[in-house]
Amino acid sequence: MVHRFISDLREGETVESVYLKREKSFDITKNGNPYMSLELSDKTGMVDCRKWDALKSLFDSFSVDYFIKVKAKVEFYRNYPQLKIDSIEKTSEKSVDISLYMPVSDKNRDEMFEDFLSEMKLVKNPHLKALISSIFLDKDISEKFRTAPAASDFHHPYIGGLIEHTLACVELAKLIASEYKDIDLDLLLCGTALHDIGKIEELSYKRSFYYTDKGRLIGHIVLGVNIVCAAIDNIPEFPEELKNLILHIILSHHGEHEWGSPKRPMCFEAVILHHIDNLDAKINGFKHFVKTYNEPDSSWTKPSKMFGESLYKKSLLIRQDSAVEAG
Repeated sequence: MVHRFISDLREGETVESVYLKREKSFDITKNGNPYMSLELSDKTGMVDCRKWDALKSLFDSFSVDYFIKVKAKVEFYRNYPQLKIDSIEKTSEKSVDISLYMPVSDKNRDEMFEDFLSEMKLVKNPHLKALISSIFLDKDISEKFRTAPAASDFHHPYIGGLIEHTLACVELAKLIASEYKDIDLDLLLCGTALHDIGKIEELSYKRSFYYTDKGRLIGHIVLGVNIVCAAIDNIPEFPEELKNLILHIILSHHGEHEWGSPKRPMCFEAVILHHIDNLDAKINGFKHFVKTYNEPDSSWTKPSKMFGESLYKKSLLIRQDSAVEAG
């Protein structure tokens, strides 16, 4: 059976294909009829689905993050596709090509990691060099760092997203340090390299992307602090003030308490990193949202949770098309 990608769904057609189930819920209509809602995905996007007159036993028979085969009709609601499901059946993971369902960075992950390590050679402080080597030359950590997404949805939500985001932030940090004086480049580069390291434990990325129990209970900021503290404890005579500054940069990189930041930035490099992190996340988040919710007949996307508004995508798409033609 040929897979039908979500990005290619067209109104009125009937599809029969296998998708990865991300979310599910069971409810009752105002008329008292039971139905189930599903969120299905493949590497090209997500689609909301409804199964009307659904049996609770059917709903209970399959779990989130498993593959299901659906036969459904494509309908459009507010210019975006939905599936009206006729039938559902469970599908074994052994029978599917996992590469159809896992979005992956279009950049080479090994090359990005080599570039990242090359940038880290700019760090001259011996204690920070030792910290970077202790963490990123660890085989288990480095493999997770190259593989993990940077988020489950908003920005860099694909395999290799974490290394792509971190490398971009490191390059921005270098650029800013070249333009402004009095920046401690060693401290800024080290803090930038480590600011999201906790995401290797916060997110699960074997099939779909979701938060681990540890991720939900603790979060990547504190998980990152724990990883860094454990590494520092094994580095002899690591200066206490330097340790406090690195931990503060990690703890404050979200900037505001309402954004999940335990501390607000209170040192020069922490302020800079917060804005670098936010800038790269917003740039990627904008482009990802436009690509994911690209309804051809509109200049606007649906409302974005990340930006709090619908996004005007027309100029971005024109520039992308022009770049393709020029290439």
